[in-house]
Amino acid sequence: MQYALVLFGAALVHASNAEHANHAHRHERRVVDTTVEWVYTTVTKYVTAGEDIPAAASQYHQAPSAVSPPVDTTTEVAILASSTISPSATSQEAVAAPSVYSTSSSSSSEAAPTSYATPTTSTSSTEQAPSAYSSAATTTSTQASASGITKSSLTPRGKKAGLSGYVGCQEKEAFADLAPYISWYSDYTATTPDAQGVQGIPMLWGGDGSTCADTQARLTAYNDLVATNTVPEIMFGFYEPDCNCPDSSEMTTGEAASDWDSLIAPLAKEGTVLGSPSMCKQKDEDFLTPFKSAISTEWDVTSVHINKPDLDGVKAVVEYYWNTYQKPIWVSEFACVNDTPSWSPCTDQTQVNSLINDAVAYFQSNEHVVAFGPSNGNGLGDVWPLTDSAGKLTTSGQTYLNAIKAL
Repeated sequence: MQYALVLFGAALVHASNAEHANHAHRHERRVVDTTVEWVYTTVTKYVTAGEDIPAAASQYHQAPSAVSPPVDTTTEVAILASSTISPSATSQEAVAAPSVYSTSSSSSSEAAPTSYATPTTSTSSTEQAPSAYSSAATTTSTQASASGITKSSLTPRGKKAGLSGYVGCQEKEAFADLAPYISWYSDYTATTPDAQGVQGIPMLWGGDGSTCADTQARLTAYNDLVATNTVPEIMFGFYEPDCNCPDSSEMTTGEAASDWDSLIAPLAKEGTVLGSPSMCKQKDEDFLTPFKSAISTEWDVTSVHINKPDLDGVKAVVEYYWNTYQKPIWVSEFACVNDTPSWSPCTDQTQVNSLINDAVAYFQSNEHVVAFGPSNGNGLGDVWPLTDSAGKLTTSGQTYLNAIKAL
């Protein structure tokens, strides 16, 4: 009698008319984890009903610069120079190359961007079923990289929650508190390092078309990275080109398109997931459509900034971007801002707490949102910032932690 030996194997999953307003943030360092992990995930089929977007009126206003970690305005506490950067700073700050790259890169100079935005009008349209992407890995076996970010699996390690921080934020106590519950963070440089098990998400802040003071230093850091022939899993670009320097990258659609094709698009051929330019004007933006028409390689995921006082405002922005571009949404910044009739960060802790809890629950349940993270820089008032000058969680930070713990 003959017996057959059946071997079972599993493959690895590679793993604005008036003035405009703006936000801020920074980055750090990464460690390549070569440990083999068995990842089992499921494919979710999405069926979405159509829904019109509510119209809203607002104005754009230039927000205070937010290029450093939040400052405690109730007490005169100095922030360590090592974790802050002045908007007009000309000195360079060395940041280590992220671990998602195959080889290490030389140190580079990067300053944290800033930018807020306030929406006004929206376009109603019918929602359609999402394209073939997933917030988790699929049951199909593939070789997994450190974070597993691919065009079909955009959510880092299957966990949506993250943080938009600032250079050096990963060295703070608050980051250690959040780390077990977030999968990604951004410090707005091209070499954001992984830290404490959290994926660093890189971006090119501006291209040659941007005349902002520190654009060239940022661009040099990016070019140095590319020159090492390393391939990031994902790359975002650019930071709010629809608003003015110094808090946004300020580029015309033509300049941005040209820089995209020459700087960002080539990464796609190497398998890098491309993240769109983020818009400071939120759902009132008129930049991405002509930009999309002018580029040769489209983005894979839309980077969205949301500055609204309540859940209705948050929903309107998300729905606009999905209905207009029909691409997965990465909420790279969100904050509580009373944006009509003028720009004013929320000052009531209860309002802030409600926005955080409501937004987190909404993002988590929305099939079009693959990742989300709150803004955490200056220019957002005294109540919103998640960390204080000592790098500890504020009441708002603790609210966010509690909200994502419950997911």
